[in-house]
Amino acid sequence: MPYARLTKKERIAVLLEEKGTAEVAVESEVIAAVRLRPIGLYTLVTGMLIHPQHRGKGLGHTLMRGINNEMTDEYTFIFSLPHLVSFYQQHGFEKCQTPPNDIGQLFNRYHSEDKPLSLLAFKRKTVE
Repeated sequence: MPYARLTKKERIAVLLEEKGTAEVAVESEVIAAVRLRPIGLYTLVTGMLIHPQHRGKGLGHTLMRGINNEMTDEYTFIFSLPHLVSFYQQHGFEKCQTPPNDIGQLFNRYHSEDKPLSLLAFKRKTVE
C-alpha cells in the first residue's frame, strides 16, 4: 500500500482484519484506511485505500460511515476520481463549483488532463 507520513493534526480511520485462532496469537492487518487532512479551516478526505483482496465488500462505505461525525458541512472536501463521484455522493458529497481559496489552489495542483478529478464538498443530508 502507498505510504504517507501523518502530521500531528491529521486523523486516520482504519479497518483491521484479525487473523489467528484460539490456539495461536491473533495478528491484525490493516485492510482499509482513509485520511482526514486539515487544510487551514477545512478538512480534505484523502488517501482512501482498500486492500485489493477486500474490495467489493462494502468496506469503503463502512469507512465513510465511520468518519461521518468528523465531517462538517461545507468545510469538508474530497478530490474524487470521476468513476468514484457517485460513491461519494452516497455519503453526502456534492460537486463544488466555488471552493474556498485554500482548497481550490490545492485542487488545481492535483487536477490535470492526465489525472482528471472532481472537487466535491460535504453537505449533511437533513431529515424532513
